[in-house]
Amino acid sequence: MKKFVFGLLFLGLTSLVHSQNNGNSKNIILEPVTIKPLNLSYLKEVQHKDTPELVKNLENEAARYDITEDPIFDREFEAYEVIFRTKKEGGTSGLITATYDSNGKIISSIERYKNILLPKIVRTAILKKYPGWRIHKDVYLVTYRNNSKSKKVFKVQIRKDGKRKNLKLDYDGNIH
Repeated sequence: MKKFVFGLLFLGLTSLVHSQNNGNSKNIILEPVTIKPLNLSYLKEVQHKDTPELVKNLENEAARYDITEDPIFDREFEAYEVIFRTKKEGGTSGLITATYDSNGKIISSIERYKNILLPKIVRTAILKKYPGWRIHKDVYLVTYRNNSKSKKVFKVQIRKDGKRKNLKLDYDGNIH
């Protein structure tokens, strides 16, 4: 009886399967796609695993920007300066001034971000060294030059009982 039921089940399933090609196949022609490299050396140098999301988004936008597609582009010029801005509610803002060469590669950038969410290691370092103090405002600065180490600094103002201190920190939480 088991063999009979399995046989019917097998026969039923095989009759439901049909070919996907009904003989009317059409050739599909795809549009050509242009793949352009990102400024990966720029992104690799300026982004850190703990880079705040707002910063990553603006840096990614600068890396994807293709100056060669801009109507003002002329290969005769050596470099182009492009400004990227973002502003969020609560006073958080970002600015990148990127310089592109005539091939579309970022050769330098100056970045400034205000009132961003500081990485956890930076916040922890401040609270550990200055317990009871609160972070009043912060600025994150990045300077990038092609073929050299970028400089990344968090400038933070902390306050407590009418006193204020200005601190400079790196991504490791080291206070300078």
